Amino acid sequence: MKKILLLFVTIILFASWSMAQTTFSPTVMEITCPAELSYDFGDEALVVPFTVGGVPGAFWLVINTFGKADQISQVKNGFLGWHYVDKIDTTVYVSGRYQRELGDQRISWDGANADGAKVPEDTYTYHIWGYDDQSPRQKVTDFVPTSETWDSPMNTVYTYDEQGMLLEKPFLFGNRFFHNADDEVSWKRFGTAWKWESGGNPEDLNNLETTWMPMYVDRAFVSNYAYGGPVLVAGDYSQFVHTSIHYPSATHTMLKWTFVAGGDASKDPEWLGWDQDIEWEGIESSGFWSERPTVYANPDGSEPYIYGTQPAAHLKQRQWDPLVCVNLDGDIVFRKMMDEWFMPNDNNPRDDLNGTPISMSTRGNNLWQYSSWLGCLQELIDTTKLLDDPDDDQDYIKWQNTNGDYILDKFFWADSETPWACLDNYTGRGSVTNAALDNEMFGMYARSVLGTTCLTILTQDGTGVADVSFFGVDAAPYRTNTLYLDSGSQYDGVYCPPPIHDDIEKYGVWFVTFDSNGGKIIPVEGVAVEEDAQAAYALGQNAPNPFNPTTTIGFTLAEAGNVTIDVYNVAGQRIDTLVNDFMDAGSHSVVWNASGFSAGVYFYTVNSGDFTKTMKMTLLK
Repeated sequence: MKKILLLFVTIILFASWSMAQTTFSPTVMEITCPAELSYDFGDEALVVPFTVGGVPGAFWLVINTFGKADQISQVKNGFLGWHYVDKIDTTVYVSGRYQRELGDQRISWDGANADGAKVPEDTYTYHIWGYDDQSPRQKVTDFVPTSETWDSPMNTVYTYDEQGMLLEKPFLFGNRFFHNADDEVSWKRFGTAWKWESGGNPEDLNNLETTWMPMYVDRAFVSNYAYGGPVLVAGDYSQFVHTSIHYPSATHTMLKWTFVAGGDASKDPEWLGWDQDIEWEGIESSGFWSERPTVYANPDGSEPYIYGTQPAAHLKQRQWDPLVCVNLDGDIVFRKMMDEWFMPNDNNPRDDLNGTPISMSTRGNNLWQYSSWLGCLQELIDTTKLLDDPDDDQDYIKWQNTNGDYILDKFFWADSETPWACLDNYTGRGSVTNAALDNEMFGMYARSVLGTTCLTILTQDGTGVADVSFFGVDAAPYRTNTLYLDSGSQYDGVYCPPPIHDDIEKYGVWFVTFDSNGGKIIPVEGVAVEEDAQAAYALGQNAPNPFNPTTTIGFTLAEAGNVTIDVYNVAGQRIDTLVNDFMDAGSHSVVWNASGFSAGVYFYTVNSGDFTKTMKMTLLK
């Protein structure tokens, strides 16, 4: 009897151990650093201290200007004019790669720019980006793909609920696509939308929720209809929207569905639909696979718009690069050809490919990363400008990165048959499969057909930081789209393809952790003036911090005078003014309601007379 009992206990313990081993519970990287550093801009280098928590890894330091965005007006420079910036703060320095262990660490900056010249004594921001380059990828799920090799992203990772509150466990949401569809297996069926909650057993199919959209009767090659990646409707996660394509009539539209777990999805007949379809205008495509537009929305639900691209490998001489925006009621807000992506004079001799954008990502405030795998152009756009004026042909572009800096470039290699051509020729070499912005506004680009490179990192103004590879990565020819989560949760990281990925039919999502953080650098003289005035002037840390959605900022004035309190995002753009008025001497406070803004890092600056001080705050959703 004792032996039987011992055997039973052993089986239970083994089963518990096995479950623990297969539960996705990552150790995430955490970078903490001072909100403010002082520097005399002399001969001595500035030591930037920071603490590494969770896991060690590789790190880079970036220095940007601060409060200079209004002084930058449509500047284009660099080899081949690769860099364009407008109305944003700019990068003055990018460090090399540093390996750092857990605990207190430091990186030094000598006060010089990328050319080695000393920068002017002024206020700057510093930013540290790092990732785990020493641990194998962790499995998230066996049953859904990140996306397809050459297609738009087909899924999104959600970390906030319908009310904008941080979820205990994020979940992935997307569509089943035709490359990995199997009509003989219910959960792989073409026309399937799915949800997968992180944090469970990656090998347990019971964690997968699916619904089927009955209008998609078979795989796209033989169907009249196909579809792109979906998004959930802000405020109601039982609803989702995706783009539907009708090939015989050469039209596409957006449709809204109700997700019915384990059953057929229900289509809303009143929401947009085929009576407001979008014609392709006779555009000739290079292949059936090229016509699958994806829709995009801010995953924290703070912006009431859904955007749609129409990626397609079309003739180079025929423009096809539309961006469509609809509101949550299904009304078309604007539809605009994005002219900067039309490159009829590119020196690539192939005439059947254009530079159409394929991927979008946002950290809020209507700032969107806009990228393409078919060309060398990547950019950050401000759709606030387009919402105000869809005919705006320039002011909406905040930065561009094109050929010339050997980052994200096409045909830069020595034996290139078409040196520095921007458009691809189907080799896919160095392609960008999709892009995203993290909490510090670093651009993160998933790469394909570039040796072992998995990601390329850009600064807040589009300057290149580095190409990075994951631990134990293979040199597979193709890598699919990658998802990114950076919300302060215990699941923050890169959600990427499997470690070995030479087969586009491969399922699976895997995880690598990363983090970024930063603060301000102020001149010592500014610190001295501030300290002399501390007895009379003061600015406190906002409380609570982090916060959602309101926080209180307290400050003290030595004497009556005009006071301004402005809020800036990490790109240096003023996004709100809380106070602009004459105020009496004494203690005051102001409340910032950030319900209309996205989660992320912000700075608030108080100005009154000779007193100026800036503090950092973090908005959670």
